[in-house]
Amino acid sequence: MNVGQVLQRYFNDWQKFALVGLGALLVELAWGIITFFLSLLMIGPAVVSMLRMDYYGLEYGPGQVFGMLGALGGVAIVALIGGVVAVGMANGGLVGSVVAYRRGEDVGLSTFWSYATRYFTKMILLGIILLAIMLVSAIVNIIPILGQLVYVLWAPVAFVTLGIYPAYLVINDGYSVGSAVGQGFQILKSQFGPSVLGGLIALLFGVIFALVGWVPVIGSLVVVIFGQPLFLYFFVERFEHDVRPHLAA
Repeated sequence: MNVGQVLQRYFNDWQKFALVGLGALLVELAWGIITFFLSLLMIGPAVVSMLRMDYYGLEYGPGQVFGMLGALGGVAIVALIGGVVAVGMANGGLVGSVVAYRRGEDVGLSTFWSYATRYFTKMILLGIILLAIMLVSAIVNIIPILGQLVYVLWAPVAFVTLGIYPAYLVINDGYSVGSAVGQGFQILKSQFGPSVLGGLIALLFGVIFALVGWVPVIGSLVVVIFGQPLFLYFFVERFEHDVRPHLAA
């Protein structure tokens, strides 16, 4: 893969990629706003009840305590469900928009939204499978130092090979989620060296994004709007140029 050409195409069409990143940002902001107001609605009555008890100098009873615990538990569940949906929509929109861009289609917020709504359930399922794989493989952490080192190196490899590549195969090639993950394992088996290299590149991206993200507000916006599309576009191009030809062979 010619990295220079990939970067040149990205910078030539940076407005299109920025709109895609903006779509992901809007999804994340919507999740945050909805979660905030639902939290107020759920916790508000419990807080008012406890404030009333304080005003009259009364001690909290089991009703107030369990009411607050129940409200906090409800908020956690709502935030979790909303977060899962938001991540699924963001991933579907980002990967789908890259697919559309490579096909020569017009790319913008409408493109992002179209793919986000069509593929978010499959992206959620793929994310759950990847999370399960990471949790199972976390057992290596019981080995002092070496286990942690192996896991740190394995995480980006798995994210690219069992996360990004399967997501691309689902949207671009019409694979089922299970078949796409199976293809990811096949890539790991047949192209282990390049897979590790891909993981190291992803780790480098992560370090750069973390450094940029240190800049208050602006850094995070740059990573979300410009960094995420670049990251996915880079690995989609890498898949098509360096990975798929070997699978076909």
